[in-house]
Amino acid sequence: MLECQSMMEKLSPFMDMASLEIESLRRIKRSKRDEAEEEEKEESEESTTSSSSSSSNAYFGFPHLPEEPTNRDFDQSVLCRIRVRLPDGRITQRSFLKSESVQLLWSYCNSQIDESERKLFKLIQAFPGDYKTLHYGSNTTFEQSGLANSVVSVSWV
Repeated sequence: MLECQSMMEKLSPFMDMASLEIESLRRIKRSKRDEAEEEEKEESEESTTSSSSSSSNAYFGFPHLPEEPTNRDFDQSVLCRIRVRLPDGRITQRSFLKSESVQLLWSYCNSQIDESERKLFKLIQAFPGDYKTLHYGSNTTFEQSGLANSVVSVSWV
C-alpha cells in the first residue's frame, strides 16, 4: 500500500500539468471554432448579397434561367414538366415552355446542386430498356428532343 501512495505522490504534479494543458487546448479549439463560424457567417452573407446562381451559371457557361412558367400564365399545351434526380438523391421538378432550349435544363440542374458540391455533370434520360445521355451543345427545344414530361438523372462526370 505504501508503494501505491508514493507512486501517486510522484505522479500528482504531472497530472496537474496535464489537466492545465488539456484546458488550454480546449480554449484554443474553442477560439478556432468560433473563428471558423465567423468566417462561415461572413461567407454566407457575401454569397447571399451576390446573385450566386446566375454567377455560377455564368462560370460554367450555362444560360440565364428565366422564371418558371406557371399554369396561370400559359396554356397547359405549351408547358412541360421535367423531373430531375440529383446526385444526392433529391428529386425536384420544374416547368419549362416546350419551345425553350434544353440548355436551360443544365442551368436548372446547376442551380439545384449545392455550391460546395458543384463540378462537371452529365444528364441522362432513362427509359425502359435503354438510356440516352443528353449533350449540352444541342440547340433543340424540349419538344424536339423528346424531353417533355420526362425524368432526367444528374450524374458526375
